Amino acid sequence: EEEEEEEEEGSESSSPPVSYQMKPPPEGCCTTDGFCQAGKDLRLVSISNEHIEVPSGFLLVGAKSPNLPDHLLVCAVDKRFLPDDNGRNALLGFSGNCVGCGKKGFCYFTEFSNHINLKLTTQPKKQKHLKYYLVRNAQGALTKGSVICWKG
Repeated sequence: EEEEEEEEEGSESSSPPVSYQMKPPPEGCCTTDGFCQAGKDLRLVSISNEHIEVPSGFLLVGAKSPNLPDHLLVCAVDKRFLPDDNGRNALLGFSGNCVGCGKKGFCYFTEFSNHINLKLTTQPKKQKHLKYYLVRNAQGALTKGSVICWKG
């Protein structure tokens, strides 16, 4: 299953990335880039001034969507699954919540990326699409912070 493949960190190969097809979303779901399947806007430019509930132990991060190169999607991710400043010490696996519709408890990045309509073309190292920490500036607006340091 896809979920099991996510946890196989050490299986590096020199072959080119294999393209894969995501499962289609359930009937009636929103499939618009920049919106979650519940139809809520996740683009940083749209929600930077909104109050976003972030559970204890979670951080807001920006995901880069291949289909929206000029936008970051706002995600709430358990910080234990994010690397430290040296690109190390991230636990294997994933835990995230949708900041748009509030759906909680995504345990697999594949499931989460499907929910936020992050249309990925390659499967390995998918969490590297989480590119930036998000911080509040002096005016209280959510803005792009430092780069998340993913190392092999």
